[in-house]
Amino acid sequence: MVDKKRKLKSKHEWEEKPLLENGEGGQSDSAQDSSMGVGLVAHTSFDILRDMPADEDGTEEAVAEAKSESDREDSEVLKRRKIERSSQDNDTVNSSEVMTLTKKERKMLKKKNKQFAKKSEGDNGRPSFMLSRDHNKLSIKDLRDLVVYLLMETPTLPWIMVKNKFNIQKVVLLYVAGLDPQLFNVDLTHPDSRRPIAWAERATKGPAAEFQHLRKFFDVMNVIKAGGDKFRVHSPPNTLLNVPLSNTEKLKRDKELKKKSQDAQNLTAEYYLIGAHDLREADYPLPSYLDSNAEHLPGWTETKQSKSTDPPVAKKMIAMDCEMVRTTAGSELTRVTLVDEEGKAIYDQLVMPDNPIVDYLTQYSGMTAERLEGVTTRLADVQSKLQELVTYDTILVGHSLENDMKVLKHAHPFIIDTAMVYHHTRGPPFRPSLKWLAQKWLSKKIQTGGELGHDSEEDARTCMELVKLKIEKGPGFGEYNQEQESIFSRLYRHTKPRTSAFIDVNSHSGEHATTVLKPANDAEVVEAIYGALSNHDFVWARLRDMEINHGKIATAGANEAEQSTAEPNQPFTRTSSADKVQAAEEEIREAIQSVDSNIAAIVESLPLNTALLVTSGQGDHREVSRMQARQKHFQKLYNTLNLSAIPKEDQFLDEDQKALEQAVDRAKNGVCFFMVK
Repeated sequence: MVDKKRKLKSKHEWEEKPLLENGEGGQSDSAQDSSMGVGLVAHTSFDILRDMPADEDGTEEAVAEAKSESDREDSEVLKRRKIERSSQDNDTVNSSEVMTLTKKERKMLKKKNKQFAKKSEGDNGRPSFMLSRDHNKLSIKDLRDLVVYLLMETPTLPWIMVKNKFNIQKVVLLYVAGLDPQLFNVDLTHPDSRRPIAWAERATKGPAAEFQHLRKFFDVMNVIKAGGDKFRVHSPPNTLLNVPLSNTEKLKRDKELKKKSQDAQNLTAEYYLIGAHDLREADYPLPSYLDSNAEHLPGWTETKQSKSTDPPVAKKMIAMDCEMVRTTAGSELTRVTLVDEEGKAIYDQLVMPDNPIVDYLTQYSGMTAERLEGVTTRLADVQSKLQELVTYDTILVGHSLENDMKVLKHAHPFIIDTAMVYHHTRGPPFRPSLKWLAQKWLSKKIQTGGELGHDSEEDARTCMELVKLKIEKGPGFGEYNQEQESIFSRLYRHTKPRTSAFIDVNSHSGEHATTVLKPANDAEVVEAIYGALSNHDFVWARLRDMEINHGKIATAGANEAEQSTAEPNQPFTRTSSADKVQAAEEEIREAIQSVDSNIAAIVESLPLNTALLVTSGQGDHREVSRMQARQKHFQKLYNTLNLSAIPKEDQFLDEDQKALEQAVDRAKNGVCFFMVK
């Protein structure tokens, strides 16, 4: 006779465990009241843990019935796998592609879900996650695919079981750079380091002990690996926010490109103008007559709007490039050059900034104290000249001109940006450099001055040449067929369109989201998430206070130090990881406390049945950046000198190459957490 207390598990076992437990292993009253989600510790494959009936007389029959049900579900899984494999073989779809189900498959999935819901009456249909302990290769792509799976009807994922999936109403993906396995005392050399880890019980020493709230919400942590090759780590946010195109979408894209090429004849420069929406998303200042919400501070100017004429006046193109220096007030204009369509400079002026210069940035700007000696022209003088030369009938051409327009404190409605009309080989949100575009499409080398810096006239003339070539060749020229699309676009194309919010200081990656919000600090991120969840299905947000765990900028001046090493909840700043130094343990503890309390506030604000996914994307990238800088420096020397003439400390040989590979492999490891409220 089978013991009535025994629980029958299917051939492939999953263990399910509540996140908040009392001393006896059950869920506490406080946990139930807060409707906190279900945690995850799993063993092998697909089937759900089933309880035997308490009725002793019916035990053997129940065993047989449960076994039969288990076999039937195993058969269903095998059929589904066969369908997926067949689809992939027939369509030559990459294994990482997130596919859309056929109508027949969606019907089967809905039917299965209804059956599953009947079996789950005891938990009121509450969603939960169960991870497979046998899956030890969790990647950033897996996390992205989980977001799509939770909000759309796509095939099940091999590494996670989502109980009552269709009751999940919203998904929040929280990116927290600075969390890494070492912080949680994870030994990456251990064979089980890539499996689900019960981290909370071991994080009692060091800075990780400050995660008082995190341990309550997430009892299990997973090491997750970013993409890349042996020498580079690919951007985790870019991987998370872009999904592979389906075969249908590829055909649609190719058809549109073919039509564009056919319509390319007689297109003028105005065809390539960047629209107001895209200008706004690229952080361009807009004139008040294009954006009623535009708020320009005193000292700003804008191109005056003129009345339309019949016939309309053909617009002329003027290419522009600016050079900047760093002053006590930030970046300020120090040189501006305008070039006409023939490549002739029509205005080239050095400018004395209004504030004291702290860094001439000579390697970029070409500026020195000697060069600016005696210059009396100020920004206001340049703005007056722009009003004469750049009118409402002018198209401004340039490369990433949003930065130039900001230092000019001037807004113009008609822009062609070579960083946008030409593509980076890796697609958005990456932008090609002007130097690369000149080499690739014009077969010419620019910016070869080295320490002498760039020449704004050369850069402006190159932009004009690129735009004229684009007009000549047509819309598809200089573009790369992308095999991916924004996750925001994919979700919105669902049968029931899924709305999304992007919350981050860097808005480029969120250009296809329904709503884009640019918070100034982590406290504003928390508030923005709370507001966005009321009318969005998917929210991407980024907390930045933990980034200090991967170093801070060492600066000489007190003012710069205040700007570069922001305290928690202060405005964000941008720095290079190669220049960062280790922060003090006390600073890291303060950052952990800030992030911990912010995550607690986010969890508190989540509506019921909301999935929260937290990831760092990758680990510490500082060593990789330093070694890559050494490698680049050595390559530059090697192009002009014999190896024997290069100092030993500047060489980058086989052993250094191997060390770089190891550093890259370490930097690819981040962490992730899952929960459903």
